[in-house]
Parts: sequence; C-alpha cells; structure tokens
Amino acid sequence: MGLVIVLAMALRIGLFDFESGDYRVFLSPWYDFIVSNGQFRALGYEFSNYSPPYLYLLTLATYLPLPKLYAVKLVSVSFDFLLALFVLLIVRLKFEHRVVWASSFFASLFAPTVFINSALWGQSDAIYTSMLLASVDFAIRRRPNWSLFFFSVALSFKLQAVFLFPLFVVLLLKRRVSSYSFLIIPVTYIVSVLPAWLAGRPMVELLMTYPAQTGQFSELTLNAPNLYQWLPEDPGLMEKPGLVLAALLAGLLCLAVWRSVVPLDGDVILKLSLVSTLLLPFTLPHMHERYFFPADVVSIVYAFYSPKRFFVPLIVGTASLLSYFPFLFREALIDLRYPAALMGIALVVAAADLIRSLYPSSSDSTKKSGRYARP
Repeated sequence: MGLVIVLAMALRIGLFDFESGDYRVFLSPWYDFIVSNGQFRALGYEFSNYSPPYLYLLTLATYLPLPKLYAVKLVSVSFDFLLALFVLLIVRLKFEHRVVWASSFFASLFAPTVFINSALWGQSDAIYTSMLLASVDFAIRRRPNWSLFFFSVALSFKLQAVFLFPLFVVLLLKRRVSSYSFLIIPVTYIVSVLPAWLAGRPMVELLMTYPAQTGQFSELTLNAPNLYQWLPEDPGLMEKPGLVLAALLAGLLCLAVWRSVVPLDGDVILKLSLVSTLLLPFTLPHMHERYFFPADVVSIVYAFYSPKRFFVPLIVGTASLLSYFPFLFREALIDLRYPAALMGIALVVAAADLIRSLYPSSSDSTKKSGRYARP
C-alpha cells in the first residue's frame, strides 16, 4: 500500500507543470485575487462562480510554500487518496481479503480520469466524489443520516452531486430514512457558507450560487459523451424535452427499485448508484465532460462487486477519457458520438443488471446470495 501511494503521488507530480485552460482563465486568477485581498478576507467578495467550500480550500492553499500551480493542484490531488480510501472501504464491506481491498485502492488511484482530472487538469471533482462514495458506504452500512450528511457535504462543493439523489429517494420510499432527515441537506449547505457570510458576502448571493451556474452555458453538451452528441445542437428545441426525459427516467428508476421485493442490500445500492450517476449526466442537457467523473469511480467499485462485468469501468473510463481531449489538448482523438455510444452501452448494461437483481427469474432466485463480511 505504501508503494502504491508513493507511485501514485510520483505520477501526479509528473503532471503538475501542465496548465489547462481552466487554470489560466479561472483558478489562477481566483488564487491571485485571494492573495491580493487578504486571503480569508477575500471570501467576502464575489470573485468566483464556485461554492464557498472549495474556495476555503483554495485559500488554505495560498499559505503553502509552493508555486501557485502546484498549490492549486495539491488541493485536488489530496482528495484522490481520500477517494481511493472510500473505494477500499466499500469493497471491504463485501470481501475479507486484503489483496482485494488493495487492488480496489490501486485501481481507483491509477484510473486515468482520476489522476488526469486532478493532477493534469487541476479540477476538483475528486472532492465531491469522495464525499459521494462516503455517502454510498454509509447507505450500505444502514446509517442513512450519515449517508445524507456526506451527500450534503458533496452537494455543498458541487451541484453535480445531485446525480446520486435517486438513491435517497429510494431510501425514503423504502422507509430507510425519514423525510425530516432531508433537512440535513439545507442545514449543511447553510453551515458551509457561513464563513463566507461572516467575511462579508451577502447570504442571498451565497444561496444563489447554483441557480446562477445553471444558466451559464447554452450548449446542449460541452464535450460530454451523452445523448446530445447524437442530436441536433438546438437548445430551444431539445432543452425542455431533455429535462423531462431525465426526470421521467430517474422517476422510473426510483419506482422500479421501490416496487421490488428484493432487499435493498449493498449490491442493489451500488448498482443503483452506478445507474443513477450514469443516467442523469447522459440524459440531462448542458453537461460537461467531467460530469461523468462520479460514474467513473463508482463503476470501479461495481466491477469488484460484479466481477463478470469487469468491462463496465473500462467502457465508462474510456468514454470519459476520450471526451477530455477536445478541451485539454484542443484536439479530439475521435468523434465524440462514439464515446457517447460507449457510455450508452455502459448505461444499458448497468441498468439491465440492476433490473435483473430487482426482479430475478425463478432460476436466479434459487441461487445463493452473497453475504457481507461487515454489515
């Protein structure tokens, strides 16, 4: 494990010198603004379209004795290891062998989209995704309030955490969690913005961060390998039907899990989590290429839970990786319709596997079900 950590960090440090367009246009100016305006006092100004929790971490990074580019990337890279730890902990719930745990840790740290996202691109998707994994972990452990709390923390960092929300709708319908527990979500968000509010930023402005983000881009897809790669680029025509389609399919997904008499165990929760994190970015308009990042990582855990479908993370990761190239390197290796087709195939395979688990045939139901080492 120590060797894996050293190699993973060495790999990431080797990518630190690359400057992405997002770094030059957004992250670097934000860092400079923080430094030139009194560091934590800068949080009282609106200088970024990100939610405050990430800006707190970026502010802490300004105190590091490192070059600006390295300090910014170290924030994200640190969460790669937390993400890998939660992958290990979820796998540990089902398997007793330490070699399997270590393999899952290794697989997540060396997944191309994971280290490229943080160490090359400087993006922060590992932060909220690590919190989503913690949420899945506690859902499997039947500790729904803790699961909702970590989901709320993820949502405080990035709106894209909502891709996992169908899991909590199912937990509510299955009476695993009370409706009052959902108050954890707004309370956590309000607590997360309090330091920025105390620094002088208006509360209304802080509460409107995500609504302001939703109208920022008009394109149906921003390199995302999803349904809209195959449809006409006409937001006026496709946007509302796309939103309706995504809501309808997410509702059907929740309904299918709710009506099943199969126990909501770890396998079902994990399969539901994968389908959810694939389905929503695949069907929603205005998605970026990075929005499949949670699915990239959840699919790795899925492969450990369902070894016969080891190819699913390979398909998901490949489709995501190919979609990164047009933005990072200004050149597409392949027409993005084909990565979109790959992502669609992965979604169909994962959804079919989930439905088969929820509504097994008579031959499937006679098979011996797996047991969890640590319920």
